[in-house]
Amino acid sequence: MSDIHIAVRTQNILGESPIWSYSRQSLLWVDTYQGILSVFHPNTATYSTYNLPKPLSFVVENNKSELIVGIGSQIAKLDTQYHWHLIATAPLLDAEYRFNDAKMDAQGRLWCGFINEQLKENSGYLYCLDQTRNWIIADDGFTLINGLAWSHDNQTLFVTDSIKRIIYAYDFYLSTGNIANKRIFAEFGELDGKPDGLIIDNQGYLLSVMFDGSAIIRLSPDGKTLKRYPLSVKRPTSCCLVNNDTDLYITTACLGLTAPEQVTSPQSGCLLKVSYQQFLS
Repeated sequence: MSDIHIAVRTQNILGESPIWSYSRQSLLWVDTYQGILSVFHPNTATYSTYNLPKPLSFVVENNKSELIVGIGSQIAKLDTQYHWHLIATAPLLDAEYRFNDAKMDAQGRLWCGFINEQLKENSGYLYCLDQTRNWIIADDGFTLINGLAWSHDNQTLFVTDSIKRIIYAYDFYLSTGNIANKRIFAEFGELDGKPDGLIIDNQGYLLSVMFDGSAIIRLSPDGKTLKRYPLSVKRPTSCCLVNNDTDLYITTACLGLTAPEQVTSPQSGCLLKVSYQQFLS
């Protein structure tokens, strides 16, 4: 843990959804419950924030270098001044529901988790917003749908359910956006924490960030745990690899921490950074 340091000393309640924007040469992420979009430029060490409506669940970048965000049950596009413009509304309109994590596939479809804020069992959905802005209900029966990622060959989609402590795998058909053959890819115990954000490194290995587990777990393409890397915070949320997998940035949360826990984990709510080579060693 001595190799982990604070990249930006933020006070995120629930930092989430870090992405690297090549067009902006910056790292972006959201604080869901404060409605803050953060933009960090590592080369100049400059940091900016933009206030948006809350809950602000995710940020992604499309193939036109436009930023797309989830705001409650709405999908919006940000203009160059970071003002938002509505482009879609979830198929299910219910005050208890909101979007959670989301990723864009190689064809430009937006895949979104949709959750019940009370985390009612099996109440969540996996939605897909296609290129013509039509909604597809890809799957249901999730409790807290979270990190999504695709294998490098685009033949497998991975989807996390944090409450069930499971990462599922699906056969994925890029040309159509269809999924099939849902199966358990990896399952975790209570002491592991809850799998949250999910990415895949250049070698095709998965990194699952363990909320309440103070760690990131590296998984082989066949679902075996290869490494558990301890972190200095109780509630890491997600991560992003930058500079050809040289640097690993980690978003964190102070949501729900007691006062003593915040004292013993002062980096909670900050953006953290670690050398990925150190992570692997």
